[in-house]
Amino acid sequence: MKKSSKTGINLLIFIIVILVLALGILAIIQYGRFRDQMEEKARQEAREETEATEAPTQTPTPDPTPDPSDPEVIREQLIENLRTAIEENDVNAMTAILRYTAADGSLAAYSAEDVAEVLLHLKRDSADYWNFFTALRSESTAVGADGEAQVLILNTQDLRKMTNTARQEGASLQPETPVGDGKMVAIDAGHQAQGDSTQEPIGPGASQTKARVASGTSGCVSKVPEYQLNLTVAIKLRDELQKRGYSTYMIREDNEVNVSNAERAQLASQSGADILVRIHANGSEDSSVSGALTMAPSSSNPYVDSQVVQECQKLSQLVIDSFCAATGANNQGVYQTDEMSGLNWCTIPATLVEMGYMTNPDEDARMQTEEYQALMVQGIADGIDSYFAQ
Repeated sequence: MKKSSKTGINLLIFIIVILVLALGILAIIQYGRFRDQMEEKARQEAREETEATEAPTQTPTPDPTPDPSDPEVIREQLIENLRTAIEENDVNAMTAILRYTAADGSLAAYSAEDVAEVLLHLKRDSADYWNFFTALRSESTAVGADGEAQVLILNTQDLRKMTNTARQEGASLQPETPVGDGKMVAIDAGHQAQGDSTQEPIGPGASQTKARVASGTSGCVSKVPEYQLNLTVAIKLRDELQKRGYSTYMIREDNEVNVSNAERAQLASQSGADILVRIHANGSEDSSVSGALTMAPSSSNPYVDSQVVQECQKLSQLVIDSFCAATGANNQGVYQTDEMSGLNWCTIPATLVEMGYMTNPDEDARMQTEEYQALMVQGIADGIDSYFAQ
């Protein structure tokens, strides 16, 4: 009897354990289903909320494409090209854009001389600059074609008068009161017939040295040595500045000299001159490179007084802008360098003018002509005028 009772108890315990395990498994299964239902409900609510808050997608309407044949579109493009030409001192581009109607009814271009002077004036005078562009947008200015080129046709043959740069008929090209007003300009014709490789410091107290002076490059077409071209232009610049009322000091007037770059700067500083203008021509391994630039010391130059550096940079900018306006040369701007002995040793405002590339066939040939030399001299002299006028 005792054994049977014990067996029944064990069986009861086993059944209870089985029931507990079954209930646990059932609870786990029910919890999993409940969790899946809650997650699906949350996802559904999130989708509904997103759809309720999102605005309907709209396809933007594209801006209409400008009609390139529309005269007003052409006008605006030509005006923008004209702004660029003035900014870059591109006389040729400006000349190509502007026309007037001649007496016989044909379209005529303004002279390069007129355009060069107008360009320079507009860069100096902001009021006349804006008045000029306002006139270009008025009904008095038409858009037309000259051959295959689109042009702006002005209602006047006198571009100078339109921009307040007109000369009165019969008036002298020189002002009654000389612009120079006694200011002295030292002129250095760069290089010399024989270079001197003896070393000299590049600036006061400098440990770095370089050759005292080189003979320079030469024309790839003309075969003219740079030192000769520099002297030719320097002498013509001297004559032009004297006509304008300046006094001048020439560092050299002969090719057979031996004056180092440092000595040239010191001579200019000691001469009593107000500024120094160094005349050079450029060279490049790439014969396609052309244009003009000026050189000035940088703002961190360790050899030149900071105030003089600022004046050098201002003088250089005014000279290169005027030079390119007068000649139509590509304006390569002001190159700042602290490696030029002829600038580092100078205690007065100085600039070095690279007139053009003798390694470019067209520019070399052009720089040898009397006509272009006169334009180069005019441009440099105009820049000097601008400097002393400020």
